[in-house]
Order: sequence, then C-alpha cells, then structure tokens
Amino acid sequence: MKQDFIVQHPETVEDIEQYIELLRKVFGPESNVDTIVRRLIDHHHGMTLEDHFIVKHSGTIVSALSLIPEKWSIGGVPLKVAEMGPVGTLPEYRRRGLIRRLVNEFHRRVEDQGYDLVAIEGIPYFYRQFGYEYAVPLDEVVRIRLDQMPDYDTRREIRPFTGRDIPQAMKFLAQSQEKFYVHSIRDEWIWKMQHETGRTSDKFEGYAVEEDGQMMAYLRIDEQPKVKELVLREVTDADQYSAQAILRFLKDVGNKRGLENLVALISYHDPFAKLLVSLGAVERIPPYAWQIRIIDYVKIFQKMKPLLEKRLAASTYLRLTEKLNFNLNCYTVQITVEKGAITNIQRLETNEDGNIRLNPLVFTQLLLGYRSRSELEMIYPDFRIRQSHRNLVDILFPKFPSYIHAVN
Repeated sequence: MKQDFIVQHPETVEDIEQYIELLRKVFGPESNVDTIVRRLIDHHHGMTLEDHFIVKHSGTIVSALSLIPEKWSIGGVPLKVAEMGPVGTLPEYRRRGLIRRLVNEFHRRVEDQGYDLVAIEGIPYFYRQFGYEYAVPLDEVVRIRLDQMPDYDTRREIRPFTGRDIPQAMKFLAQSQEKFYVHSIRDEWIWKMQHETGRTSDKFEGYAVEEDGQMMAYLRIDEQPKVKELVLREVTDADQYSAQAILRFLKDVGNKRGLENLVALISYHDPFAKLLVSLGAVERIPPYAWQIRIIDYVKIFQKMKPLLEKRLAASTYLRLTEKLNFNLNCYTVQITVEKGAITNIQRLETNEDGNIRLNPLVFTQLLLGYRSRSELEMIYPDFRIRQSHRNLVDILFPKFPSYIHAVN
C-alpha cells in the first residue's frame, strides 16, 4: 500500500548509516557513490539533512536522492542551482513510483528555497518525464597514448598543490571560465573542502606549476590502473611553457605508474584539450550533457534582463519598442521593450501569438546557449520562429560554449 512508504529526511545516525548502505548496494562499492554522499553530509557547508530525501518501508530505507546546492553563472549573471545528486532504489522496490514521490518532494524544496535551475547528470531519457532537457555539455573526453606526447624540456617545476595556492588558483579558474557562457562558481570554502578531502565527485591529486617561486598554473589528476589510464580531471588555461611542463609531467607520471593512456576530462574549448588534439588525441563525439529543468521562466528572464538589454544595445535593435511574446504553448512570457530597455516581464495565460512559438523543454537549450535557433528549428517541428523575428531571437540567444567545473 502507498501509505506503507514514508517520504522523509534522514534524522538519526542510524538513518544516515542506512542511507549510505542503500547507495552502496544500489551503485556498488567500487562506484564510491556512498563515499561521495558521506563527504557531502560531513563537509558540505551549504547542505543540511533536509537536502537529503529518503523513502522508508517498515523502518527500512529503500529509496533516496539528494539536493546539492551550487552556484552557476550565465553570461555573468549568477544563478542558484540545485543539482539532483545520487538517485537510487533497491531493486526489489523499483517500479512502484518511489522516485516520482522523491522527485516531487525535491521539486517542492527547490521552489521553496528559490532555486533558478535544477541540473542532473543522470541516466539517459529517464528524467524527461520530470521536465528535464539536455542543455549543458558534460563528459567531454580527450584521449591520447602517452607515447604520442613529446618529451619537452622545461624549466618550470610541478609540485603538490597546497592550501596556500587556493587564492591564486581561484583567479586562474575564473580566468579560464571567461570563455564559457554557462559555468560553475567555485567559492573559496568549496576549494578548501575539495583540497582537504582530496575529492570532488572523484578523488584527485592536485599540483601547481611554478617558475622562480611564482605559481603559473594548476592541474588535478587521478589514475585508473585497471585500464592503465592517467586521468586529467582539471587544468587551468596555461601559456606555452606551462603547457609543455604539464605535458612532460603527465607523461612521466603515467610511465612511472605503468599506465599507457592519458584521458583528459576537460572542455573541448580548453586550450590544453586543443593542444592534445594537435598531438594526435581523439575527442569523444558526441559527448553527454547535463539535464536541466528551468524552475520559472519569468524569473529566469528577469535575472537575464541586463544581459538581454546589453545584446539589444549592441545590435540594430538598440531602439526596439515591442511586446515580445515567448509562446510556450501552455502559457506565454511577455517581455515589454521600450526603446531598447526592458520595462516589464510577465506571464500571460494565453498561447495565441505565433511569432515566437517554442517547445518549453527545448527552449532550455536556446536559453543556455547549447543550440542555436536555426539548429533547434531543424530538429524540432514544434520550435517555430517566424521570419520576422528570427534575427532578433538570434541576437537575444546566441550559441556559446559552456562547461561546469566541479563545485561539490
């Protein structure tokens, strides 16, 4: 019976231990998912037990998920993002609607806490039923054999990363992220948590590149001995000499550990990824993507107002006066523009205007710069912009590269 299943938050030490054991059973001990959640409970300053959701049956936890608070940026506009963390149900309790109940509770908390977006890495297709759409690149992978990498001679030294390096590393990361339209924001306390635990979602070793005592770049690595891979998990944009030093370091470390390949889990738009490709590395095409749910389209437009006005001001529409109706089929978001300034944004309970008619889920891709208007019109018959408004939509919502660095 439905009433036998109780949705709640972990409350006791026993609940937490059951919760961790559930994840270990569902994902397997080698997945480290249980370790990740334990770390979030013990170390994440922005989370409480109310950000973890469980289903109990006869006193036993049989299903669970978590809400990980994050900060992202879209074109320089900060957004409050809720990542849906590990989601799992014991096999014998599946197909009973437990995840749907958990997701409903999760969404209620997301709305109550004023989040702008929800994001999940997630298995394919499943989360579409809850209003999610692929809209930010994920799992971009560049692979190269170690013997393809040159033996550069370099003066720059690479040493273990220390807590004292964090302020400079924060600057390096922020500079590297400037090329990304949507990117994560890693606060100093997150840097410290990651450094002290040696983990994000995965474990890592941190290193700093320096010359004459000055830090020039940083990187994070890991290894997978079973498949003989050295994993580059993060690297800052670096000049030619730092990049050569990093390449030499990675090759030497890989050879010393008996590994054969370097696998770089970094954006294809990172200069280091492009350098690897120039040396013969292969990109995985296509990569996966973050699945995104917009909480409130009116609210997200309001947050993006300065960005949209800036784009109008830099175009032929700098003096535009018009009521723009973004028809989402079930309702319309109307943006009133007067001489290039947005004076009002409101929701209308109508879907009559056909100038800008949008599939609301697919619109997430346009909003976040994942695909262009023309690409979406070619793929989705229910994404239709009339000729009179196509150029304007292109100016308001251009396609840009994005990337999410680990923020938990």
